[in-house]
Amino acid sequence: MFEIFAHRGLIDEYPENSLPALRESFRRGFGVETDLRLTKDGDFLIIHDDTSLRLIGMRRRVEDATLKEAETMQYAHSDEHLISFRTFLTMAAKENKGHQMAIHLKADAQDEAGLTLLAKYWREFDLYKTAFTFDLTKKAAVCLKEIDPKIQIALIISEFKFEPTIYTWEEVKDFKPMDIVWAAEYKKLYSKKFIDEVKATGRTFYAMSPDVHWILNHPLGYEGYEKTWDDLIAWGADGICTDYPEKLAKCLTRG
Repeated sequence: MFEIFAHRGLIDEYPENSLPALRESFRRGFGVETDLRLTKDGDFLIIHDDTSLRLIGMRRRVEDATLKEAETMQYAHSDEHLISFRTFLTMAAKENKGHQMAIHLKADAQDEAGLTLLAKYWREFDLYKTAFTFDLTKKAAVCLKEIDPKIQIALIISEFKFEPTIYTWEEVKDFKPMDIVWAAEYKKLYSKKFIDEVKATGRTFYAMSPDVHWILNHPLGYEGYEKTWDDLIAWGADGICTDYPEKLAKCLTRG
């Protein structure tokens, strides 16, 4: 099944990574991509940035707030609040009908304590068939597989290493802990040859849409990304993560 990942949920209608943004993604037949950071008391909060400034309008580092404190933080111009990973997973257990959840574990949570906590949630909510974690370092991937070898792991693959946790295909194509390729084109990465090579290793291939990478000045970040969608689908990609899941769904229906 081709998977459409709603990047941080339905962000055109709700605050990013909020409970309704993620819940409505499931209800409309999409997978989700969401983000985890550790709080002061060592639990997971759903938030992309390391501070609350952009979403809440108040500068406070996630690592300086307890989970209880963080869950009281209200999105600017909304009645919604930040949510815990447990709140998300409890909702997903009821609303997700078999779609994939891409769990972005931020680098500052990739120590042994963070990985052990992640594995605990995986076991408690039985996420083995419906979720994977990504953006791990190779070191963290090895550690997580030692903690729980059944957890599916994706590494971010790009042609340019614009973050420390990003790898080139040549660096990691023989890296056994990597089950899934989460491809993130910087300017020009995607091709049928590349996808065929990844899938020949038995791995799943998911791609970030150029619209998500407008912030990196991708040449198709604002317009023209639909052509990339058509190419990825034709070349056999297993799914695409986008800010516009419903638009992508219409492209799939159009064939």
